Amino acid sequence: MIALLNRLYRNLFCRGGYGVHSPFVFDLLTTVIEERKYYYCYDRIHPVRLQVMQRREEVMYGNLTIPIKKALEKYGFTELEHRLLFRLANRFQPKTILSIGSDFGITPLYLTAYAADCACIVIESDASVASVAREYIEKYATATVELRQEIGETTDNLDFVVFSACPFNDILTLQLFERLLPHIHDESIMVISGINASLKNRKTWQAICAHPKVTVTINLYRIGIVFFNPKLNRQTYKSCI
Repeated sequence: MIALLNRLYRNLFCRGGYGVHSPFVFDLLTTVIEERKYYYCYDRIHPVRLQVMQRREEVMYGNLTIPIKKALEKYGFTELEHRLLFRLANRFQPKTILSIGSDFGITPLYLTAYAADCACIVIESDASVASVAREYIEKYATATVELRQEIGETTDNLDFVVFSACPFNDILTLQLFERLLPHIHDESIMVISGINASLKNRKTWQAICAHPKVTVTINLYRIGIVFFNPKLNRQTYKSCI
């Protein structure tokens, strides 16, 4: 009920750039986040999601043994959110992408659909999930996607970082957030799922918003978007997709 009321409020009072004074955020909200234009890649990747949802086997997802369909429905990005990931990537044109979690390969397909010359590293710690993800990445990826079970060491500047809902928790995300900061630059963008899934997640999101290197954050209720550009006035905005 709370989530429904929150969505209703945001649809009524937080759409169309209502009350937003930042030209950057206003443009992002009205031309990317709330955009309803249909892109060609939706037709290509939507059938992949349907294939994943039709699989009958179970996987280890965190500490749970769970059917693939249920895991994607409960922990994964929704189709609307995956399409938003594509639109954000299409707008900011990242060359180096890091995805913590794969949604069985669907997330990197959307993140890299805008161009063939980008590169995406996907961290999928659960071997059974990684096995399914690898199958769809190898078959459908149109850009370079590297699947790993551990983040390892990276010296690359990261243009776009995505945290999926399953690994999102107060300790892991803050640890990874701090660990990744040396590889974040002024034009980097982060997308974090599950920010309102629990009290711990909400506190973690608040801690990220308050971090001195963070400037603009956008709270879309289920997911949050983080910017680090010092030219932007520090502010948290609310909207919905």
